[in-house]
Amino acid sequence: MHDSSFGRLLGVLVAPGKTFRSIAERPTWLAPLLVLLVLGTTAAYMMQQRVDQEELVRHQVSQFGMGNVSDDQIQEMVERNEKMGPVTLLVGPIMTAVVFLIVALVFWVAFKMVGSEMDFKSSLATSVHGLMPSAISLLLSILILLGRSTVTPEEAMSGGILTSSAATVAPEEASPVVKSLLGSLDVFSIWSLILLVIGYRVVAKVSPKAAAITVIALWLLYVLGKAGFAAAIGSMAGGAGS
Repeated sequence: MHDSSFGRLLGVLVAPGKTFRSIAERPTWLAPLLVLLVLGTTAAYMMQQRVDQEELVRHQVSQFGMGNVSDDQIQEMVERNEKMGPVTLLVGPIMTAVVFLIVALVFWVAFKMVGSEMDFKSSLATSVHGLMPSAISLLLSILILLGRSTVTPEEAMSGGILTSSAATVAPEEASPVVKSLLGSLDVFSIWSLILLVIGYRVVAKVSPKAAAITVIALWLLYVLGKAGFAAAIGSMAGGAGS
């Protein structure tokens, strides 16, 4: 199971050490990348079909503090969203694939800096396999969506309908920064973090301490960057609202 390209999709979840040792000898990345892209696109399409576009636009106007917007302007924004929907679904997988490549590149450079001789292909194979818990999250989301006919604007804007992060316990009056930080404390994200530490320890051939520090440091930078972006959006919304 841990030696075939598709067997590794399950192997990395149940036997990560053995699977990553196999990846170190023969790195493969296409199967997990395709699975993540297909599941992500499917979940996005199903979400798009189940959210009321007018409610979504009104929620966005309210969230971003865009002031008084007429009904005609709302309808124009709805029509624009409906026209851009198919384009977004086509462009989305390409942009997601680019993000995966950037993530692998960042890890590759970071581990080069701590003395690893790992090549980029091995880094890409390690990162996409380490992110396979996201596939579980997407699959569960798809199963939930199959049983629902509607999705709220809040769920659509949060990007998911699973209650798997600490953001679900955040009070309604919590700031965007707090919600962003709590949203990063997600079961599937932590699972991926653990797999990435295991994977890069084996594939990059570094010590457990070096693998843990490097992976966690990059994750914290991502979390802080996402929180900073949320703060900037909140500040812009507040300025527009005033």
